[in-house]
Amino acid sequence: MPFLETADGRAYYRHWAAPEPRAAVVFLHGFGEHTGLYHRFGFSLNSASIDLWAVDQFGHGLTPGDRGDFRSLEASGALAEQLTELALTECPGIPLVAQGHSFGAVATLFRLLALPDRYGAGVISGAPLVPVPGLVDADSTFEIAPSQLSADPFYLDAMENDPLAFVDADGGPLARELDRGWDSFGATLPSLAVPTLAVHGSNDPIAPVGAVRAYAEQIETLSLIEITGGGHDILNDVTHQRVAADIIDFIAAHLGD
Repeated sequence: MPFLETADGRAYYRHWAAPEPRAAVVFLHGFGEHTGLYHRFGFSLNSASIDLWAVDQFGHGLTPGDRGDFRSLEASGALAEQLTELALTECPGIPLVAQGHSFGAVATLFRLLALPDRYGAGVISGAPLVPVPGLVDADSTFEIAPSQLSADPFYLDAMENDPLAFVDADGGPLARELDRGWDSFGATLPSLAVPTLAVHGSNDPIAPVGAVRAYAEQIETLSLIEITGGGHDILNDVTHQRVAADIIDFIAAHLGD
C-alpha cells in the first residue's frame, strides 16, 4: 500500500493515473472523508488525461491520528507538498493543479496564497470562507446528517456504511484551524494570484454559497460555478459528472490546453 513518510507518521495516498497525463491534480479531502470516496472523480479526470493524487489526511481514512483531527493547516499543506513532489517525479514538468474540498479547500487556499508559483491553477469546493455555525470554538462537537452532504445514493450509502467515513467527531481541532483561515481571509484572499475555480452547491447548509459568491465578485482570479440544488459534497452529489466536466474545462482553459 502506498504511504507518505512524514515526521508525524505514515499517510496513505491514492494515485489515479492517466496513460499520458497532460496535468496532475493534487487533492485534499474534507472532514469525515477519505480518498476512497473520490474514485468517480478520479476516473473522470483520467478520461480527460489528467492524473489525480489524493491523500488520507491525519485522523482520516487509513492515516493515523485522532478521529477528525487534521492537526493543522500546515500539516495538510505538507502532505499536499509531498504529493506534489511525487507527481513531478512521475511526470517531470507536468502542469499542476491544487484542489481541496471543505477543510481541504481552506488548506488549499492557504497554499495557493503562500506559493503562487507552485501551481498553474486551483480548484475549491464546499469552501467555508466564513464561520460555520457550530464550529466557532474549541468546545465544538461537529455532527451532521449525511443527507446534508449529498443526494447521491452511492455516496450516502458510503457515508452510512463505510467504516472509514464518519459524520461526527470532536470538532475542537477543526474549529481551531478553520478559525485561523477565517481570521486571515478578509485580508489575504484579495491577493490571490492563481486562477482558481470555486464549485459550490446552492443548497450547501454547512458553507453557504453567499460568502464564496461575494469573494468571487471582488477577486478577479476567483471564479464561481454555482450548482443549483447542490449540497455540501458537490463532487459526490447527483451532479458529480457535470461538476467534474466543469473542473476539467477549467483546467484545460488555464493550463493552455
